[in-house]
Amino acid sequence: MSLIKQLWIGIFVLLLLALGGSFIISIMSAKQYLEEQLRVKNLDNATSLALSMSQMEKDPVTLELLISAQFDTGHYEYITLTNPQKKILVSRHYEDNKNTPSSVNVPLWFTRLVNFDAEPGVAQIQDGWQQFGTLTVKSHSRYAWQALWHSTSQLLTWFVIAAVLSGVVGTLILKFISSPLDTVIKQAEAIGQRRFVTSDEPKTTEFQRLVRAMNALSQSVKAMLEKETHQLEKLRRESQLDPLTELPNRNHFLNLLESKLSRDDSDSAGVIAVVRFLNLAEINNHLGRAAADHALLQIAGVLHQFIDRYPGSHAGRLNGSDFMLVISSNPSAESVGAELSEQLGAQLSDNDLQSVQLPLAVCTYASGEKRNELLHKLDGALAQAELKGNRALIVLNTTGQPVIHRNLSDWRDAITHSLDLKRVQLAQFPVRTPTGSTLHTEAPVRLLLDDEWQPAGYFMPWAARLGIMPSIDLEVIKNALNNNTDSPVAINISAESLCSADFREQAISLLNKSIQKAQHLWLEFPESCALRHMAELRSFTNALRAFGCRVGLEHVGLEFTKIRELQDIGLHYLKIDGAIVRDIDTNSGNQNFLSGLCKIGHSLGMIMIAESVRSAQEKEKLIQLGIDGLTGPGV
Repeated sequence: MSLIKQLWIGIFVLLLLALGGSFIISIMSAKQYLEEQLRVKNLDNATSLALSMSQMEKDPVTLELLISAQFDTGHYEYITLTNPQKKILVSRHYEDNKNTPSSVNVPLWFTRLVNFDAEPGVAQIQDGWQQFGTLTVKSHSRYAWQALWHSTSQLLTWFVIAAVLSGVVGTLILKFISSPLDTVIKQAEAIGQRRFVTSDEPKTTEFQRLVRAMNALSQSVKAMLEKETHQLEKLRRESQLDPLTELPNRNHFLNLLESKLSRDDSDSAGVIAVVRFLNLAEINNHLGRAAADHALLQIAGVLHQFIDRYPGSHAGRLNGSDFMLVISSNPSAESVGAELSEQLGAQLSDNDLQSVQLPLAVCTYASGEKRNELLHKLDGALAQAELKGNRALIVLNTTGQPVIHRNLSDWRDAITHSLDLKRVQLAQFPVRTPTGSTLHTEAPVRLLLDDEWQPAGYFMPWAARLGIMPSIDLEVIKNALNNNTDSPVAINISAESLCSADFREQAISLLNKSIQKAQHLWLEFPESCALRHMAELRSFTNALRAFGCRVGLEHVGLEFTKIRELQDIGLHYLKIDGAIVRDIDTNSGNQNFLSGLCKIGHSLGMIMIAESVRSAQEKEKLIQLGIDGLTGPGV
């Protein structure tokens, strides 16, 4: 039972005791007063009547007429006259009086509950110096009941009004007093959900101490997360980045390339370029290490610009002199090569750096292509560039992919046609726990395009350019909610959909219509959403949690350095990108990074899942590092 309900029960009991006690005391006091008035009336009437009878002739008929006349006024229960020997001379009782007014409108239960017992009035009738008889008079109680019932009804009415007013005032007071309590409850619930938020201290002393203690707890946890995050970032840099250019090192870049070639939701095609600093040793010897490092940084700066322009792209330093760039979104290899060559030339236009020799090779790639074969072709093209001259450019178009849709209009027609005909289905890939049980089922989207069920990477780049991703993701949610089983299903939501207010509104409407099914839904967003769309992610996550959905991030770890900021979002799980998982059993640097990432994730109450697990050795090492779920060809 809530504290507010308990306070209300306490207030109601106290109010009932106070008003009820006052009510009963008032009734008893009024009853005693009326009884005393009846006793005095009985005595006065008996004395007055006895005095009148003492002064007149004692004729029996006259005495009876006098007593009847007094009784017929209707105020008496009985009047009796007895002689000194206790013999009744005249007696009139209420039951015998047919002419008295009818009983007043008082409930029978009230007359039984409040029974008046006023003493009758007794007076002596004299006949000269001798006692003639004894007169006993008792007034009827019905008028006392009427007066008492009337006063009781008024008192009860005022007590009800007082209770209602007290309830209204009490509600306002409780609302004012409990307003800090709501803040305390929300903060306590957040801490229970591993969301360490801070709140303003209320003015109420007891709540103030409690909020202060919980704020101290949240601050200490934040400080711990800050420290762990700095350590994690340090490990990431040591294991994944080149210390000079801050580009991914060889191992990490090749893992990124492998992940891009094999991932289901990666672009179906793209461009890959390799740049070689051919005379690095010569520049280092003649101009010094500082000049050589400056040239390397200029090359890295150009590659960073390309990464910023093409989301989802990667660049890396393979060794001292070789750099590689992978660009998604299927651009033209010729335009990328020409632009890259031009920008490198502009950056190295200083007199001291004009002698830098930068042969450049560019080729296209297709999803599913073997990494080693692609690199072998690229090495051959780079060898040709070296033979042609110091800044020669060789462009290869080697994918051989047929051009199905030549422009955006064709892609729009194909995708919208597929959506209109409901040619949407969800694939199924299990995510298993270390014990082998199913944690949930991944359900990536498939569209029927070009007479085949195509994976997300085939159409997503074009759908994103056309702004169709929200429509696709809504169809994905509908398909997931129409799932006939009650097993958990994980679906992907794009960043474009997350940033669409219309999509969020429609998605919440769909979930609201299938609340029971929504409880089995796991929604995951790209890692970039936590870096670039934090406000939208936080708002949408709060709405999804209300339906019982679980929310997570996928492909985590490539640029993930803000994990401490997720503690107030309430994510349920993280999926570690396959580029970090690849060869984890032999890569000590990634092992340390992943171990630290799992510790922080677990401290925030999140489930940690590894993507693209390929072998039993990787699986065993991942379990040792604290992974809670695994998916990929090796699972």
